[in-house]
Amino acid sequence: MVEIRLAKIDDFSQVVYILNEVTLNLQQKGIQQWEYPWDDNKIINQLKNNYLYVLLVEEEMLGTFCIYDIDNINEFSLDEKGKYLSQIAILPKFQGKNIGSAITEFACFFVKELDKTLYLDCWAGNEKLKQFYSRNGFKYLGDFPEESYFVSIFKYS
Repeated sequence: MVEIRLAKIDDFSQVVYILNEVTLNLQQKGIQQWEYPWDDNKIINQLKNNYLYVLLVEEEMLGTFCIYDIDNINEFSLDEKGKYLSQIAILPKFQGKNIGSAITEFACFFVKELDKTLYLDCWAGNEKLKQFYSRNGFKYLGDFPEESYFVSIFKYS
């Protein structure tokens, strides 16, 4: 059974481990969206601000993600404050087992309860992930430049 909860300080080292493992895996596939190694201070800040969540299966932490407030995305200015689902990371050996769907379902339910809109992005070249988001109820808004690559932005409302 999947459990999702806010991350605690005790989760810090496992969260960093997951993020670093996923980043290395992405980089091996030529996806450079995240920098390795992760900045500990960034993770601590996410913990302190209650943005960081963890996903557990049978008490084993397999993934992590963030949900935080936003006013704009790239050049989009939003009419009202929305939420941003980001930093979705599932240990590589557990990817493709519907765990990502548990994260998107949780986040969609979370924003629906708040009467907010949810946004997320991914590297524009990741067709598999873009299809996954579309299948999970997200509307594709387009591709936008970010540093030396493009990101695809999605919306759920």
